[in-house]
Amino acid sequence: MRAFSVRQLKSNPSTVLKAAQADAMALVTSHQQPKALVVALDRLGLPDTAAVRSGLALSLFQAGTISVASAAQIAGLPLTRFLEILASLRIPVVDGTAADLGDELSQARRWLGQTT
Repeated sequence: MRAFSVRQLKSNPSTVLKAAQADAMALVTSHQQPKALVVALDRLGLPDTAAVRSGLALSLFQAGTISVASAAQIAGLPLTRFLEILASLRIPVVDGTAADLGDELSQARRWLGQTT
């Protein structure tokens, strides 16, 4: 495993990613102290990397960190399939009340030039 400073990570992230892919992980340091690991999921010997990607995507989406489209991409799934998974887990795609959703839909229709 190779170590990289935060400065190296900022200036050339692809080098850090390549090192992680070659050795399964790379260490990121700040002021010579370990701060993070960059992990190559496909090199960890996990029995189901797709499940790890999906779990990570679901967790990040549920926490509000990423959009549903970004989560689907991280999971490696089509958006429609990811939405089906969210529905099956009863995870809401939008926050807010029914009135908020109605307002959003009205605004979207106006934006698209449709009548409400």
